[in-house]
Amino acid sequence: MIGCKLCREAACVRVCLHARRTFLHCPACGLVFVPDGEHLTVEAERSRYDRHDNTPSNLDYRRFLSELADAVDQLDLGSGTILDFGAGKHAVLTQLLQERGRRARDYDPLYDRGLDALAERYDLVILCEVIEHLRDLGGELTKLQSCLRPGGRVLLRTQIYPAVDNIADWWYSRDPTHLNFLSRDTVATVAALLHKTAVTALADDLFLIA
Repeated sequence: MIGCKLCREAACVRVCLHARRTFLHCPACGLVFVPDGEHLTVEAERSRYDRHDNTPSNLDYRRFLSELADAVDQLDLGSGTILDFGAGKHAVLTQLLQERGRRARDYDPLYDRGLDALAERYDLVILCEVIEHLRDLGGELTKLQSCLRPGGRVLLRTQIYPAVDNIADWWYSRDPTHLNFLSRDTVATVAALLHKTAVTALADDLFLIA
């Protein structure tokens, strides 16, 4: 029996038996995840990302990320420091934040970006469409928690799944690089693992953990 990637509950059950991939559901925290043996290789994952036009010149992508930058502007962060966790090849969100005068750094081990960034501590860590990709979900959240300053917050952007039994038919689950799928209960568990107690939904896909 495979234990949960997040809360370590051992009673995860397979759902959507017709699906091409295996989806396991944790009844304790609500996480749905794909087991390790069905993950893409790191090289295949990087190759898929490289086909995306997530560049500074893509205006639609900049508009998408500007929504996050706008949310940061509402947080009364002052001169606080920000980590863009899983920033991608071009770290466009980091650039947008810096253009607004924010003290922001980027981190993405897949592209060897900011590998020393986790040695510092931050007032805000942003995971924008990142948590669904993390192979070692619990381990990565431990890294994240260790680089938060006391009182530090997390801005989490990910799609919330509509129903466990239909998850294989959900567009978000069809991306083979997406490995973890969250319910609102799962977001609360993420907060607890980060030693945080409050979750505020800023949008359907955006959560402030404090």
